[in-house]
Amino acid sequence: MAPVVSNQVSIAFHEGDLLRSQFEGWIADRMQINVEKRLLTLDLNMILDPFENRPGKQWWAGEHVGKYLHAATHAWRYTGDERLKSRMDETARRLIARQLENGYLGTYKDSDQFRQGDGLGWDGPVWDVWTHKYALIGLLTYYQATADQASITACRQSADLMYDHYVTRGKSLRLASSHLGMAATSVLESIAILYRETGESRYLEFCHRIVQAWEDESDPETWMYEDGCRLLTSLLDTGDVYRTANRKAYEMLSNLVGLLELYRIDPDERYLRACLNAWNDIASKRLYITGTASYFEQFTQDGRMPPGQAVGEGCVTVTWLQLTKHLFELTGDVQYADEIERTIYNALPAAQSPLTGEVSYFAPLVGQKHYNGHDVKLTPAISCCSSSIPRGLAMIPLVASGTLNGHPALLQYIPGRHVMSYHANDEQKKVTLTVKGDFPQSGDFEVGVTPESTERFTLVLRVPPWADGYSARINGSESLAVPESRLIEIDREWQPGDTITVNMPLDIRTVPHTDVTSDAVAFVRGPQVLATDTALDGSNVPDGNWWGNHLHSHTTNQDGKPREFHLVAFADAGQHKEAYSVLHDGVAQNES
Repeated sequence: MAPVVSNQVSIAFHEGDLLRSQFEGWIADRMQINVEKRLLTLDLNMILDPFENRPGKQWWAGEHVGKYLHAATHAWRYTGDERLKSRMDETARRLIARQLENGYLGTYKDSDQFRQGDGLGWDGPVWDVWTHKYALIGLLTYYQATADQASITACRQSADLMYDHYVTRGKSLRLASSHLGMAATSVLESIAILYRETGESRYLEFCHRIVQAWEDESDPETWMYEDGCRLLTSLLDTGDVYRTANRKAYEMLSNLVGLLELYRIDPDERYLRACLNAWNDIASKRLYITGTASYFEQFTQDGRMPPGQAVGEGCVTVTWLQLTKHLFELTGDVQYADEIERTIYNALPAAQSPLTGEVSYFAPLVGQKHYNGHDVKLTPAISCCSSSIPRGLAMIPLVASGTLNGHPALLQYIPGRHVMSYHANDEQKKVTLTVKGDFPQSGDFEVGVTPESTERFTLVLRVPPWADGYSARINGSESLAVPESRLIEIDREWQPGDTITVNMPLDIRTVPHTDVTSDAVAFVRGPQVLATDTALDGSNVPDGNWWGNHLHSHTTNQDGKPREFHLVAFADAGQHKEAYSVLHDGVAQNES
């Protein structure tokens, strides 16, 4: 269903035909665990109770319904699972039924609704706009997939109520939440999407008011903090997320995702430049080797990447993935596809228990994964990350393959069937790419190319940055050169039955930990960071209740003496909440 307002900038990448695609292998198994053990089993009564029995028992308890709808809808788009559809329908129907006459779609009692705080404190009734943001994101995603009119109507009514508060009456958005107002101003994402879907000019006006709220020096916070929030101008001036606002990673990234949604339909180049500056700063200075950021939920200072229990809040992992996805869609730059690969093979599945589908709030490099550990302390018993990680897992097919600059493109070598559209002779055509192999366990596989008929077009393959020795041949003979861009563009006449044979050596390599206080290294194989695990019995995976059967051995010198390391994927490590380690001291980086 086409939106009312089309993109006002060119879009380099478009997702593939998700429903006709079918994925297999390690990463597809983790996606299916997300469906079967999380999205189909989560207690809907628990997450809807704060709406159906106001007030909720937790200030931010309302976020989970919208996050669930977002995750379930994306999963339904590629599975077509009618069990999911039934739960989505029920969730949307029950949520909308609890909307008040004035459009209110939160969980607070009357006297607490849209309360103002000091812009700093988080433990109080200052999460109302945040809740509405997620309710709208969930309902808008559901609407985009189903064309459900009740959902878009509920979104309009909710947005109109907030418009009245923060535009017509001029209430402070920065005082409407904690973290210098960044929780409230992250509603930008849903309001920008709503404008695109409806074309109602007041929603674009609302977006501009939100951006202005970052910089408005008349807000009281500016009197307490010399620079106030200044999200946009700080990132334009310094390009440093550590020096921006209060460094709170999840909320800041959420605002940047919203800013790129706005940029698509209101192309102010400052918006894109600020997001590029932030992304470059994170990727070069604050990104863990597992594809996540933050320690104790905040961006770290230059050169410091603590490896302990508070690495990589799950919500940060997912919003980092969203920001990177946006930038890849806008630019088509291969570096964004590279970082997507790093995240979806490491930090994202590492936060998911492959045994239960539960979520670990953090995913440390050294320590334990406490699946469900934060949830049991809360009422309702669900944390922000337990609602976020399923969203990220459900988004993997959106970034696996599609159309890049008009050409069919295979970006992530997930085994299975990838279906995508392209244009040839002014007609829309489809091509199916069938990846036969066991990536990432093996780097040897075939890509079967099946167009609807013999047709000339350009097919694009991404070469990962770690894939030294990458080779590819068409029909066993024609060898493909790897260009500097690492995007192989194959322009030829394709016919059903053509195959591309790919070989990517998956030798274990050492990668240094990026903390300046540490000389430790990690072992990495292909896209996967590896870990030692105290549950391993020598060279064997544990008997019984252990997910996965891939164990890697690597012999190298540690402290000058040979040692054989037994390793599993970081994403699979710690699945029984036992201790594990990604980092190893006394191993030279060039030893392998």
